[in-house]
Amino acid sequence: MFLFDIDEDKSRQQADRLLKRYWRVKHIAGSASHLKSPICDHAPKSFSSDNTTEKRAVKTLEARQTLEYIDVALSKLTVINRELLKMQYLSAGKLTMAYICGELGITASSFKKHKKQALLEFAESYPSEGLLIFKEH
Repeated sequence: MFLFDIDEDKSRQQADRLLKRYWRVKHIAGSASHLKSPICDHAPKSFSSDNTTEKRAVKTLEARQTLEYIDVALSKLTVINRELLKMQYLSAGKLTMAYICGELGITASSFKKHKKQALLEFAESYPSEGLLIFKEH
C-alpha cells in the first residue's frame, strides 16, 4: 500500500492549466530573437541592477524545458489519450469536441471519460514536479 494518495481532481486541473498555456510557452521558447546585443552609442546611461537580457534568456530556457517535458509526458500516454490532448490543447486552431470525437471515433460521453483519464495520465507522466497533487492525511 502506498503512503500517499493522488488528488486526481487537483492533478487534472494542474495538467489542464499547463496544457492551456502551451502556445504561450511555445512562443516564449521561440523568443530567442528578443535577445539583443548591447548597443554602444557613447551616450551616458544609468544601469539598473536588473539584467533583463539574462532574465529573458532564463525564461526562454525554462520554456524550452517545459515543452520538452510536455513531449516526454505525451509520449508515455496511450495513443487515444495522447491524440485527444494534442487535438484539444496543442493544435494550432481551436478544434471542437465534435470534431475531435469524429477524428478519434468516440462519442461525446467517451470523450469526457478519455479526457479525464488523459489529464491524469499526463500529470503522472510529467517528468517535473508540480502537476501531481497529493492528498493530505
